[in-house]
Amino acid sequence: MKKYFIALFLFAIFFNTNSMQAQEVFNDSETATFITQRSISKPMNGYEYTGSPYEDKAFQNGNVYRNGELVASNVALRYNALRDEIEIKKSINTSNYDAKVLLQDPEVYVKIMNRSFVYIAPKSEKEVGGYFEVLLEGSTMSLYRKMTKEYVEGKKSINSMAADILPMYREHIDLYFMNENNELVELPNSRNGKINSFAQHKKAVKEYIREEKINVNKIGDLKKLLMFYNSIP
Repeated sequence: MKKYFIALFLFAIFFNTNSMQAQEVFNDSETATFITQRSISKPMNGYEYTGSPYEDKAFQNGNVYRNGELVASNVALRYNALRDEIEIKKSINTSNYDAKVLLQDPEVYVKIMNRSFVYIAPKSEKEVGGYFEVLLEGSTMSLYRKMTKEYVEGKKSINSMAADILPMYREHIDLYFMNENNELVELPNSRNGKINSFAQHKKAVKEYIREEKINVNKIGDLKKLLMFYNSIP
């Protein structure tokens, strides 16, 4: 009899846990406006590699917006930089097997913790598109960051004296201005190239850089310069 009650107790725990997980799966019709039915791609199991396909491997709490309106609050979000996708699940505790891929739509954007990610559809094959992190939103010019990941195959050592080179996910970061015409302009890596990207009010920009000792190769200083630029009448 004692074993019977123990088995019944364990079954109740298992049933309640599964019920809670099932309730955390997106299943209402409203989510079809911002979530696809596509499951996320699972990372390679059983293989050694360096780096990660994700901007951050851990899901974090965030919100989803559509046309400026909140459509999902306090959900779990993660950016897959390799596939350029936002992954979403009901909560941090929801199984990754129930996670889905967010709809790639310029009208849908997310805030992961205190960071905003927007989707920009490329206007042509030559133009860059996908998800961008909004570093600063301005009235005239905004600053965006684009992260990409590339999978690089590993190499076997040529002899026993050398170690194998593990496969890796190589990260690359690019900065962009979004101008008043909603055009993305990639920022050069050089200092002068960044300064020359301020086509208008170039003299005022240079004076501000000199007076404030701005280092345009630092994100914080670049944001400060951009805020000044947006304040010029």
